[in-house]
Amino acid sequence: FVKMFLYTLSMWQKICGYFINNLRIFFTATFNIFIFLPYFFSIKTLIKTLFYPWKNMYYPKRVTSFSLWLEKIFFNLVSRSIGFFMRFSLIVFYLLLQIVFLLTFPFLFSIFFVLNFVFSFFFLFKKTPSQIKEEELRNFIRLHLIEEKNKEKVIAWFNEYYKEKEKKSNWWLKENLFLYPPLARDWAYGYTYLLSNYSDELTSEEYLRKKPSIIDRDQEIREIEEVLSKSDLNNILIVGEEGVGKHTIVDSLAYRIYHGIANQRLIYRRILKLKMEKILEEYQDPIKRESFFEQLLQEAAEAKNVIIFIDNIDRYLHQSENQVDLSYAIKKFGETENLQIIGITTPYLYQKFIFPNKKISQIFSKIDVYEISKEAAYKILQKKALNLEKKYNVFISIEAIIETIEKSSFYLTDIPFPEKAIDLLDLSCIKTKEEGGKIVTPNVVDHALSQKAHIPVVLTEKMKEKLINLESYLKSEIIAQDQVISRLSTIIKNSFLLREKRNKPLASFLFLGPTGVGKTHTAKALCRYLFGSDKYLIRFDMAEYQLKQDVVKLIGSYETQEPGLLSTAIRENPYGVLILDELEKSTHDLLNIFLTILDEGYFFDSTGHRVDCKNLIIIATSNAGSYYFYQSTNPLDTHTLIDILIKKNFFNAEFLNRFDAILLFNPLSLKDLIIISEKIFNQLKNDLFSLYKINILVDQNYFKKIINDNVDIRFGARDLARVIKENIEKKVIDLILKNKIKEKETILIT
Repeated sequence: FVKMFLYTLSMWQKICGYFINNLRIFFTATFNIFIFLPYFFSIKTLIKTLFYPWKNMYYPKRVTSFSLWLEKIFFNLVSRSIGFFMRFSLIVFYLLLQIVFLLTFPFLFSIFFVLNFVFSFFFLFKKTPSQIKEEELRNFIRLHLIEEKNKEKVIAWFNEYYKEKEKKSNWWLKENLFLYPPLARDWAYGYTYLLSNYSDELTSEEYLRKKPSIIDRDQEIREIEEVLSKSDLNNILIVGEEGVGKHTIVDSLAYRIYHGIANQRLIYRRILKLKMEKILEEYQDPIKRESFFEQLLQEAAEAKNVIIFIDNIDRYLHQSENQVDLSYAIKKFGETENLQIIGITTPYLYQKFIFPNKKISQIFSKIDVYEISKEAAYKILQKKALNLEKKYNVFISIEAIIETIEKSSFYLTDIPFPEKAIDLLDLSCIKTKEEGGKIVTPNVVDHALSQKAHIPVVLTEKMKEKLINLESYLKSEIIAQDQVISRLSTIIKNSFLLREKRNKPLASFLFLGPTGVGKTHTAKALCRYLFGSDKYLIRFDMAEYQLKQDVVKLIGSYETQEPGLLSTAIRENPYGVLILDELEKSTHDLLNIFLTILDEGYFFDSTGHRVDCKNLIIIATSNAGSYYFYQSTNPLDTHTLIDILIKKNFFNAEFLNRFDAILLFNPLSLKDLIIISEKIFNQLKNDLFSLYKINILVDQNYFKKIINDNVDIRFGARDLARVIKENIEKKVIDLILKNKIKEKETILIT
């Protein structure tokens, strides 16, 4: 009996709790609707503008006669009468609605009270909100968790998602009701007949519908709203690198204005993004272009509620071959009270074209937008992931989000957060969909990143095997440099294993030594072995860049819009070997750029864009100091040669310290040259057999004689290929051409 009583009491408590909660919701909704309706019908604005002209239509002509004065009076009277009738009608409709609402409230409450009481009993057979949430959590974890160690992160992600979901489902809450845009918001403001054909309205439902995920930058948006609410100097210049979210900030501002959650002084504003290309194509004559542009701005100013948005505003503030100067019109209307301008540019272009132009820079308030942190990007990506799941009908694991943040941070340095992370996750969803998968995993993210960046982002078994055999392979290719090869191989192995912990190039070396000892050959052999092809090799002869003006050849020129040979080559081949031959011959201005590359793993091109070098093995070669190899009675060591190079001002100590290793190649002996010659001859022998099926042999005495007679040991192996070509290959070719040798025959060269 006691158990039955306690059970019954528990059921009644649940029923009463459900009943009281629904009553609370009813009264909350009623109260919120009551205070929402005046906002929705724009009552305050309608009363304030009750006698304003309809759509700001007024008589624009200058009065010069009595008849024109009568015409003006009549026109303005009609416009104000229309405005009064429309506004008064809406006010009356609002009052009637409120009266009906108040009169029917007791009846509505009675019906709700009865239905609520009846349906409270059905609540006993339904799952409680906590049970529903628990069930959704289990399902969410099942679809978004791979490794148990990340369970707490998935739960935190779910709680954020569920909190947002509950908030949106409670339509009666004040913050949800006030998201509905008010009526009659533009009745006191002017039409923009012409301007509408040359702009997109960002504060329109149609535009915002295409922006399902508005990622807020609360601090920046608050600053922008404060400036736009001022009475003067209220134009905005948003400055930030490509991809940091400048356009997202403008979209977020438009969203806040449209839904009435922005500063109260901005509620009835419209943001119009100018189609600048279409505007400039209207006329070819510069004077007509500027006049037409002013006409559009004049119409915007007369409307009194327009904020003009100009993307890449720097393009229109100076005169050049590919640019047009509209700075006079922008300054003229930017100083008026009835028009505000938002412009977007990058830090480099701001410093180059806008900051020096005081007439322009003084009318704008500069808002700096920086790349967000990895932590902030992680939270943004969690929200974005839920939208991507709906878009592609897949599920995104928490591990995939973590992998996206970490890998994009390291490999996509030319694009800032959050754009690079969102793009990579989007591509990963596409790949998952294409492969018929349902869950986006870290492996899919790695494959998508490799495809996007053209860089292998995981250490494969094949690459591990190559690294194990690297030293033995190079020693078979490079003669008499075993000590160099051993140290080189050790550093390369370490760099591959720890590359995601580095903020420098994959590895960097300075190869020193006399000419012809194998410095460049080592770099090429390393590239072919590790990366499989010479297409991963970027080589620059630094002797071609000895003057200060040669710097622009490598990093580009903004004036000519040339991208630069080095910038282009690295962007096209971000993964491989970069050889800087005869570095000592280049201008010291270039050495400063390479110092930044070695220290930071990137440099900036002429347009201020970042060029990432973190996935390159950089090898600089230098013959500087070769003279001392043959003048000193004792063999030179690395430290002695470095001291000589610093004293002779070839390089400074700061620059040399940036390399992972400075490797000294030994001069080659006659014995070494003969071994290298034999390798060259064997390659020739194989080629001739492959082409003509003939065998060639060379008398060893003859072989040594041509090396002794034709090769200067000071130039190393540089002339060996030429000597063999002139003394052996030439003889064989003559015999083939004269048909003195047939297939499968063997010939001895003496």
